[in-house]
Amino acid sequence: MAKKFLVTTPIYYPNGYPHIGHANSSFIADVYARYKRLLWYEVKFSTGNDENSQKILQKAQEEGTPVMEYLDAMAKKREEVWQSLSITYTDFIRTTAPHHKELVQKVLQKAYDAWDIYEWLYKWYYCVGCESFKKESDLVKNEKGDLICPDHLKTPDVLTEKNRFFKLKKYEQAIKDFYKEYPNFVEPGYRFNEVKSFVEGGLEDFSVSRETNTFGIPLPFDPSQVTYVWYDALFNYVTVSQQEGFRDETTEKVHILGKDIVRFHAIFWPAMLMSAEMALPNHEYVTWYFTVDGQKMSKSLGNVIDPVEMIEKYDRDAVVFMLMYDVPIWSDGDFSEERLWNLYESMLIGARWNLVNRVVSLCSKYEITAWKCTDENFFSWFSISTIEEKYLKSGNLQWYLQDRYRLVQSANEYITKAEPWKKYKDEATKEEAISDLKFLLYIVKNLALLSAPFLVNGFSKIQTMFGNEVLSKVDSTKNMLDDSFQQAFDMKEFTVDLKPEIIYKRVEPTV
Repeated sequence: MAKKFLVTTPIYYPNGYPHIGHANSSFIADVYARYKRLLWYEVKFSTGNDENSQKILQKAQEEGTPVMEYLDAMAKKREEVWQSLSITYTDFIRTTAPHHKELVQKVLQKAYDAWDIYEWLYKWYYCVGCESFKKESDLVKNEKGDLICPDHLKTPDVLTEKNRFFKLKKYEQAIKDFYKEYPNFVEPGYRFNEVKSFVEGGLEDFSVSRETNTFGIPLPFDPSQVTYVWYDALFNYVTVSQQEGFRDETTEKVHILGKDIVRFHAIFWPAMLMSAEMALPNHEYVTWYFTVDGQKMSKSLGNVIDPVEMIEKYDRDAVVFMLMYDVPIWSDGDFSEERLWNLYESMLIGARWNLVNRVVSLCSKYEITAWKCTDENFFSWFSISTIEEKYLKSGNLQWYLQDRYRLVQSANEYITKAEPWKKYKDEATKEEAISDLKFLLYIVKNLALLSAPFLVNGFSKIQTMFGNEVLSKVDSTKNMLDDSFQQAFDMKEFTVDLKPEIIYKRVEPTV
C-alpha cells in the first residue's frame, strides 16, 4: 500500500489577482507534491480561496456585485492562474462549498458538546484587514497617538459583542506536549521558538463566532451567529481530505504558510484538531514576504509582479529556480526582474542548457546510442533517503538547488578538461572520447531526474531529446505508485535516440 502525503498552501483571500508571493507559496507546495509522487507516495495537494470573510463582503459591495457572483469570478480567475503556472493541485477548496460548511458545523457541534465552546459578552479591538481580534499590546500608536494595526496602519474597530469562545487555554499543556513530541513541527526553528514563547506566556480563549456578521457559516447551536473566519478557514485542510483517508495518523501532512498566520496554524489549529479528536499535522513550513527591487509590493507603486507574465516572458523553470535558489523558505525575499534575467542567462542557459547541448550534440554527432556502466562508484551519489531526510523534511529547497547546481558546474568542468571532440579525432584516444561522452550522457540523465520537480519544462524536453522508454515514464504530475523514478535513475545501461533541441530560449535583457 502506498504511503499517503498531504500538502497544502494557505487558502488565499480572493480580493485581488495573485502576485509573486502567492505564486511562491504555491510553487513550494507544488515541488513537494511532485517529489513525493516520484518517491512512491499517493499525494493530495490542496489550495483554494478563503471566502467567508468580512473583507470579501466589503469588496463585493464596493464593486456593486452580489457577493457569490464576485466569489465565483475570483475562484475561476485563481484556478486559471494556478493552471497557467502548472501548479499540480488535486483539490481547490472554496469555503462557501456545501461540503465544507457541513464539516465545519459538525466540528463546531462536537466542540460545543465537549464544553469547549461557551458564550461571553466582551469588548475588544478587531482589525478587518487581519480578520482577527487584537489586544492593546498588539497595536501601535500613530503620530496622532491613536492605536493602529502595525500591519495595516489602520485604526481597528472597537467591538462589544456577545460571542461564542473556544477554550484554547484548556489545551495549553497538550499543545506544549505536542511541541515536545514534534520538535521540528514548525520550520524554521527560530520561528517555532517564537511560537513556543508565546504559548509559555499563557494562552487566552478566542472567539469562534461573530454576532454582527451576516455572511458566513451559521453556528449549528446558535444560527443567529456565524463562524469566525479563522475557525472556518483552518478546517479546509480536513474538508479536502476526510473522505479518502488522508487525515489519519499514517498520512504525512505538510502545510506551507506565511509568517503572518503562524500563530493561527501552530497554536489555534492543533487545539481545534485536539477538540475534534482529529490527527494533527506533521510539519509547517513558514514563508516570508517579498519586496520588489527593495520596495514593498503596492498597487499604488505599480510594482506588483504578475507571475503569469513572468513565466510567459521567460520560462516557468526560470521563475521557480530564481525564487527557490535565491530565497530560503524562511527568509524575506526581493524580486528583481534583472536578477531573474541574470540567473536565467547564466545558470539555466549558460550552465545547465549548455551542458545538455554539448553532450547531446556530440553524442548525436558521433552516433553514441547506448551506455553501460560497471563502476558502482557512479551510483553512490543519490538515494531516496537523502532527498527526504536532508532536504524535504528540513524545508531546505535552496540548499538542494545549490547542491544540484554544483553538480552541473562539475560536469561542465569535466567536459571542458576532457575535450572529447579533440580525442575523437585521434584513433589512439577515440575510445576514451566515447567513454567520456557516455559517462556525461549518464550524468545529464541523472541531473535531469534530480531537478524534475523544479525544472519541469527542461526535464520534459530532455525526455524527448533522449528518446528512452524508461525515462519517458517519469511523470511528476501523477502518483507514480511504483519505482519508475528509481529505475530511471539506476539505469546502468540504456539506449537513446538523441534529438538535440533548444531547452531554454534567450530573452532580451530587461535593463
